[in-house]
Parts: sequence; C-alpha cells; structure tokens
Amino acid sequence: MVTERKSKAVKRINSFAAFFRHLAAQKRRINEEMEGKYSPSLIALCAAFGAAVLMILMLFVPKYLGVGDDGSFYQVMEAAGISYVSDTAAKDSNEFFNRVYVYDSSGYPQRDKMLNSQILIVKAAVKLDNLITGDNYFDIRMLALVYGIFYVPAVYLLIRQACMRVKRFSEGIVIGGLGVLIFADVAYITYFNSLYPEAVWFISLLYCVAGAVSFQENRSLLREFGSLFLIAGSAIVLMTSRAQCAFIGIIFAIYCLKFLLTRKEWSFRVACVLTSFVLSIMAIAGMAGLESDFTQTDKFHAMSRGVLFGSNDPSETLKEFGIDTSFELLADASVYDPIPLVRVEEEIIRENFLNKYSVSDIGRYYIRHPGKFIRMMDIAIKSCFGIRRDQCGNYEKSVGLPGGARSPFWSLFSRFKDSSAPKTIGYLLVLVIASCLLFGKEYSLRPLEDKRSTVLLDSIAVLLLICISQAGITIVNSGDAAMIRHCFLVSASMDIMTYFVFAQIAHKLDIF
Repeated sequence: MVTERKSKAVKRINSFAAFFRHLAAQKRRINEEMEGKYSPSLIALCAAFGAAVLMILMLFVPKYLGVGDDGSFYQVMEAAGISYVSDTAAKDSNEFFNRVYVYDSSGYPQRDKMLNSQILIVKAAVKLDNLITGDNYFDIRMLALVYGIFYVPAVYLLIRQACMRVKRFSEGIVIGGLGVLIFADVAYITYFNSLYPEAVWFISLLYCVAGAVSFQENRSLLREFGSLFLIAGSAIVLMTSRAQCAFIGIIFAIYCLKFLLTRKEWSFRVACVLTSFVLSIMAIAGMAGLESDFTQTDKFHAMSRGVLFGSNDPSETLKEFGIDTSFELLADASVYDPIPLVRVEEEIIRENFLNKYSVSDIGRYYIRHPGKFIRMMDIAIKSCFGIRRDQCGNYEKSVGLPGGARSPFWSLFSRFKDSSAPKTIGYLLVLVIASCLLFGKEYSLRPLEDKRSTVLLDSIAVLLLICISQAGITIVNSGDAAMIRHCFLVSASMDIMTYFVFAQIAHKLDIF
C-alpha cells in the first residue's frame, strides 16, 4: 500500500514537471517567433481595450453596477443640483445603487462653498445629460461615460510603461493581463457609477504615476514637457478634489523639482521650477479653501477611536490634553455603534470634551508618541485592503437581489486582497524593501542614459508618501472610524506599487 502511494505521488510530480516543461517550451517558442516584434504599445493597447470592454459590461449593460450611498452623497447632490427621484429611493440608497436622479435644485439651496474638481466633473455630466435628453432626469451613466473616456487612456499609459521594462513577449502579455486584472477590478470600476470622489482619485493617480514613470524613456524634449504637464494637470485635479488630498500637491511639487537632475536644457529646468511653484500654490490654496470632509463626529472619533483607542492608559492620555479623566470611558466608543454610548450633540460632550482639543493637538500627540502612530498606521493599512464600502450594494433594487449585494464579476483581485493578502503595515514595508532591492542598485542622481531604475524608485517613493500622508490625515482627523471612506488612495497606491514590484520580480526571476 505504501509503495503504491509513493508511486502515485511520483507520477503526480512527474506530471507537474512535464506540464511545466511543456509551458517553458511553449514560452520559448512564442518568444522566438516574436523576436524583434515585441511592442509595449500594442500590448498596452490590447489591455486598455480589455479594460474598456469590462467597464462597459459592468456599467452600461444590464444588470448595471454602481455603489450605494453611505450617506455622503447629499453634499455632491446639493452642489450639482440633483436629488433622489423619490423618498423610497432615498431610503434604500445605502443598500441599492441608484442609477437615475431628478434634475431639480428647487428643493434646497445649492452649496456654492463646496466646489472642487469632482463637483465640476459631476456638474458637467449633469449638463451634458440634460443637453442630450432634455428631460428632468440625470442618468449617472453619463458621469460614468465621462470617467470612462479618461480612464481607458490612463490604463494604456500605465501598462505601457510597465511593459517597457521587459523585452520578451510572454512577460509583456503577463504584465498587461495583470494590469487589467488589477485596474479593471469591479471594486474600482463601480465607483464610476456613483457620486463618490474615488473615481476622480483613481483616474488622476493613474495619470500621475504613468506620467512620472514615463521619464524612464530616452526621448525628445517635447515629450518630456508633455509628461511634466500630464503630471501637473492630473495632480491638480487630484489635489483639488478634496481638502484631504491637497497635501499631495506638495509631494508632487517636490517630485517635479527632482526632474531638474534629469536634463540639462534650461527651458526644461525652468518648466520644472514653474510647475513645482504652481503645484505648491494650488496645494496651499486647497488646504485653506476647500471644505473639509471631516465633521465633529470625526473629531470625536479622532480621540475615542484614535488617541484613546491606541493608549495603554487612557486616563493619563486625557491629562495630556487637559480633559477630565472621567471621559476615559469613551475609549473605543463610536457614534456608529448600534447603541451609542454618547451623542456628539450633547452639551457636556461638546463643552468638556470636543472643545478641549484640536486636530493640531492630536497631530502633536502622535509626534510625541510615534509608536502609537505606527500602530494606527497598521490599522489603516488593514482597513484599506477592502475598498468596497460595507453594506453599500452594487445593484439596482429592480434587479431583485438582496440589499447590499455585491457583484462577483471580475473581482478576483479585490477578493484576493480581502481574503488572502497580508493586511498589515508589514506588507507595505515588504513593498518598500523589495523596491529598494530591485531598483536601488542602479539608482543615481545624475542624468544617465539608462535611468529606468531611478525613475521607478522615485515614483514608488511618491506613492509611499501618498500612502503615509493620506493615512496620517485620516488618523489625525477621524481615528479608525472612517478609514474606508477616506483612505482609498492608500489602497490604490499600494496596488500600483504591487503591480510594478511584481512585474520586476517576474522579469528578474524569468518566471514567464
């Protein structure tokens, strides 16, 4: 019996070995046939076409997919002059995706104060829909169409740059397919059919990174100008979408100054300085002028679900802020609990708790206690792996599925992140270490003919800073209570980092 089992095991091993030898032979044959014909542009074009087809299937073919309202749509709806078609639709808006809105701003005053790049895009889509249909309704698929027009070129540009790092057809195919798997995932695409800012964030970030990585090419000065302006334009859209994103402008302003070392032409260097200056001014203006998404409830959570939540001695921590130690009972308390311990509107909470500290006080606290900030960062990374909002359904109510139902279509990557990926700050550290090992050896501050590794490592450093800044802003302003709402860019940045690191590892190990 034992001999028979060993024989079966040996046969399985031999079968697997034969299978992989066959794959290796096929890979060599394909690469030999495509020798001298490899085209990153063609592979990226096919990948972008695939992403476009998937987007159409998700957003424009019944059963239409979108994302339900977690309660934050009202600000955008007021600013854009639209509302739910009925009270029933409003009531069910969390569990079901609403495709049609009524174009009627008479029910409430428009919020002129809330004006940002996302609002401008939504308003443009509303006006375009009204111009074409002439009715009193806004179909949110018009907004998805606007996003889609910009999304497909962004996918093309990013995948093209990843494919340019390899020379073999088999590797390029795998890298292109992986790009479609990640960046066309249903968790990303369904945001196009919604009033969340995530679609603007996602598309703008793709353009920013694609423009940054494109400097790995040896090309004409005119194309260098084009990439610089692509970074600047998409960064401006990103940083002006929400106040929390304004700091990203500072990151890209510093990054643009780094380009001073890539070319010697004075015109390009002047353009880098001017671009950096404009981004800095826009970032400062955004931080000062854009309406904050964080509320008094978030401020409460910044203490209860942040500072106190991460404290070993809440009583002593409260003393640092000059708050009565009796409030230590609020450690770990959330307004979103089924039975809230307190209400933010209560006078005793407002006067004796909320008014005793500010966001700056919390920021200084984390500077004094970096270990507690790292602990909160770990929670932020863990929370950001799943970018699909809890309880917010993907389907319209008319489809007949239960409330909160999510589409399984093209969700392999998001499901992998939810169920199998290591949800810890250690994963981010592994990405950073892997990036340094893969690209650090050839890193240089001097203009070189082969600057690919330098450009990639710089771009990954930018993504890392975006991760830290967005997680940090959320932690300081709302603790861990609203991570999924505010930390989308953390997840998106890590996905792009993962994409380039995987592509480089696969190339180095000659896996494909």
